[in-house]
Amino acid sequence: MNIQIASPADTTAIADMAVAFRNHLQRSTPTQAQFEDSISRLLAAPDAQFYIATNDGAPIGYVLQRFRYSMWACGTEASIEDLFVDPSARKMGVGKALIEFALRAASTHGCSSVCLDTNENNAGSTAIYTQLGFSAMSARWNGRQIFFRKSLLQ
Repeated sequence: MNIQIASPADTTAIADMAVAFRNHLQRSTPTQAQFEDSISRLLAAPDAQFYIATNDGAPIGYVLQRFRYSMWACGTEASIEDLFVDPSARKMGVGKALIEFALRAASTHGCSSVCLDTNENNAGSTAIYTQLGFSAMSARWNGRQIFFRKSLLQ
């Protein structure tokens, strides 16, 4: 297995995996073309990086990580926005290796922390995150962190 920072040449491979992720979630949007556009924009953005895992040159997983300055941390923090591993490569350490790669990249970027959210029923991801030291408990806020979202679309 090889993991590296994705380049524009990886756009279609990442989009194909994003479509597989979308299908797994039983959704019909975004479309392949919308994913390719979004991925192209993110690959060009200075505050985002995709990491792609391959096995014998075939893509088997990806992570999208974002970077932002936080006034509460007085420094840069990273957030993992997406983790996907192809079903054929699950339970082989790919997800864990991708997250470890993202953690090293965040450290290289001088980040003070890495955050993420996942569905509470996603046992595989939850196990990886817990094993790597992620927690819903926050020393910064002295309690449990809960991620909320509100759609502004009608």
